[in-house]
Amino acid sequence: MAINFKDARQKLADATRISTQLNDIISTEERFIRNTKDSANKAKQSQVLEQLAKLDVEKLRDATEQTIRVETLRKYGHTNIASIYHSSEQQLERIPGITGESAREIKSITDAMYTAIAQTISYGIKINELSSTDIDLITNLQALEKIRTATKGKTATMKPVAETITQALAYTAPLKSRIRWIFTNSQGKQKALDALSTIALVVGEPTTMMLLEAAKSGLSALEKPSTKKPVDDFTTRSSDYYALLEDVTDTKPSTLANRHFTQDLLDKIESQELDTSTINATLRRYQTFGGKFALTQNRVIIGDEMGLGKTLQAISAMAHRASLGANRFLIIAPASVIINWTREIQSRSSLPVIKIHGEDHPQLLQQWIANAGIGLTTYDTLKSFALTPEQIQGLNIDTIIADEAHYVKNLHTGRARTITRWLDHAPNVIFLTGTPMENRVGEFINLAKLLDANLGNSLDRIAMAAGPESFMKAVAPIYLRRNTADVLKELPDLIQIDDYCTWEGVDESFYTDAVIRGNFMGMRQATFVPLAGRIPSKLERLLELVEEAFESNQKVIIFSYFRKTIDLVTHHLGDKAIGPITGSTSSQERQNLVDQFQNSPQPKALVGQIQAAGTGLNIQAASVIILCEPQIKPSLETQAIARAHRMGQVRTVQVHRLIVPESVDEQMLAMLARKQAEFNEYARESALADGATSAKEIGEESIAKVIVMEERKRLGVQGSGEVILKDED
Repeated sequence: MAINFKDARQKLADATRISTQLNDIISTEERFIRNTKDSANKAKQSQVLEQLAKLDVEKLRDATEQTIRVETLRKYGHTNIASIYHSSEQQLERIPGITGESAREIKSITDAMYTAIAQTISYGIKINELSSTDIDLITNLQALEKIRTATKGKTATMKPVAETITQALAYTAPLKSRIRWIFTNSQGKQKALDALSTIALVVGEPTTMMLLEAAKSGLSALEKPSTKKPVDDFTTRSSDYYALLEDVTDTKPSTLANRHFTQDLLDKIESQELDTSTINATLRRYQTFGGKFALTQNRVIIGDEMGLGKTLQAISAMAHRASLGANRFLIIAPASVIINWTREIQSRSSLPVIKIHGEDHPQLLQQWIANAGIGLTTYDTLKSFALTPEQIQGLNIDTIIADEAHYVKNLHTGRARTITRWLDHAPNVIFLTGTPMENRVGEFINLAKLLDANLGNSLDRIAMAAGPESFMKAVAPIYLRRNTADVLKELPDLIQIDDYCTWEGVDESFYTDAVIRGNFMGMRQATFVPLAGRIPSKLERLLELVEEAFESNQKVIIFSYFRKTIDLVTHHLGDKAIGPITGSTSSQERQNLVDQFQNSPQPKALVGQIQAAGTGLNIQAASVIILCEPQIKPSLETQAIARAHRMGQVRTVQVHRLIVPESVDEQMLAMLARKQAEFNEYARESALADGATSAKEIGEESIAKVIVMEERKRLGVQGSGEVILKDED
């Protein structure tokens, strides 16, 4: 048997080099995974022990019918459950009066307490209280992300290739020299030749060379120093870090889906594949589920609370369908979020996007028609698309995504009629909205009708006759909502405070006059209308809150519905303020102001009207939010708060709502509570309440009229006209 030993040795050298580099990056990644898991376990253990330390030793008596000598334990220094947990049975048994049986029972109870807390607690990094374990965890996660980014997540694919080459190399020793070959028996020679053949086949595969380059990139990335220190990087990109941690530790969120889903539907969704190879992000488990839900059910509402990444879920569904050959998608969104959508698509995926908006939108529309990809437009621009139903049909749009879908909740508007023309020609539709119902259940039903007319029509009867439980079961096949508290266990606390102010410094006559005239908007603004040379109590408190925040190196967002209030606040803050963001601020300028705020090394206050600045922006740099007045829609406040209290936030968020008692403010608080209760009944998955259905038809005008009448009665004045809802700014 003639052997070209020179050629064989070269092939073996190449194979050894490839195997070494593949195994190096694989073992390095595995090491960082182990380190991450160890750090996460230590950190979680520390948090569990903190909870146990808060439990008095008296708790032992509540957990057993046996007699526990609590006072004896306390006498010997065991004042809390953590102290008991750290002790062995033998140590406890040495305490006078504690028998062996009692010691075993005590340890059994404390171990059970530890397990119970460990199952419920979710590890969250407190940026202002970093432990050495936290820093180790963040450092390991940064290194792990470097590897996965550089290798494009291909280490799992590398493993079988590396194993095949390594196993084959084990049989090739006879080929390394002529002498060895001569003294090898025929069986050994055949194994060597078979192994060489396997190596030649594997090494010659283009995939192997691609994996080798990925391995080299991964090893090279680790050698380069990071542009940011781990903690600084975590502070700005915590959502990416937590997503990676969730993946590494195989953490399952407590709530993946609507509890009204049937088991068949759950099984169907779970078995759905989701190709994320073109997604430049690690999806959280609940986000993966959302993408699968959209793929499985085709025409859906994803109604997750603000800040949970509905945009990324929609992008992941498009990316999957693109991997199967789909090439045309349409996204419709308010103008204010167009820039954010463009950024998200470009940074999170490799999908091509064309922004069809602005003066040259006709040319951009033709470009999208010619080249396909993702067409991104606004609700108003969509109206101007001069395409016939036949032309729309001919586009073969795979998926239409409507962001802030509550914009089309009224089916009689031109906006709704326009989008309906397009929805009729797309097999897959995703409505994204954190507020599917702002004023009444009918708004929710209207969205359902746009997706499935038969289901939508049946919901009318169910909502009126059967109640919220039956309603949620009926809508479950098209509606997915997860709440922040359910899926973002690591999210810092949200503290909401009603700051009660006075009429000090306020022109009360302005308020009384507004009540008499039925000027509802004037009533709401009155607490910020100053007497000559005076500062209103609300403004004074606002300035105090800003100073307190700055002293703690915290950034602030200030929201008001009214332009005059915003201008007054901005004037008094001076160079401490960034903005204001108003309804007339362009979407690009809005984003520029947010970027300036986010990137400022010094604490600043971002000031904006709640309608303009309270939606479509991610502002995790802020940890203090000030609401100048209660809002007529719960969604406005919820969305505004979610600008900061969302995925990526690493600090506790304080929300201060400024209230003047015995004013429209208190009336608004009561109305807000009623409307939130109705939402909870019919649209919020995790908290179905028993509130009265009589609130279902309460709208803004009705609320205004009720409040005006109540204030006229309280003040003992007569009205002089109809209620004025228009802002007279």
